[in-house]
Amino acid sequence: MLLLGAGCALAACGFGSGPPRPAAVPAMARWAGTIEGGTWLDCQPVPAAALRFTCRAYFETTGAVIAEGPYVLRQRTWNQTELRSEYTEPAVATLPAYEGFDGRWITLKDNAVLLPDGVITFPSGTGHGTRQEYSLGVEVGEATRY
Repeated sequence: MLLLGAGCALAACGFGSGPPRPAAVPAMARWAGTIEGGTWLDCQPVPAAALRFTCRAYFETTGAVIAEGPYVLRQRTWNQTELRSEYTEPAVATLPAYEGFDGRWITLKDNAVLLPDGVITFPSGTGHGTRQEYSLGVEVGEATRY
């Protein structure tokens, strides 16, 4: 009975839209996660560069920036013959809702994904003080410290 009450309290608090927003997280950032945890994400389109976004990921409780840099929007499909995911340009350039962030890729609704594409910096968290170059989600070279 007590668990049911706790669940209702969380639902009433609107946790589906995320935990309380830390002061360091901008109003434009949206929650990507579940009741078990997640990340605040803010991705803004790059002017005159279709399918490109500049994104920042924020730690859920402190608002510290976890990762930031250039990302490219792609559509994910499953290749059953090769048993792997493939990424193509989406039919539309609109950004679907966020689903999650795995420390590198940003997953979106409708099998879309934002792949890191360029130099991503990791100011805090697991990769604290490093930067890594990516090409369509694939690491290029070694991470460097800054």
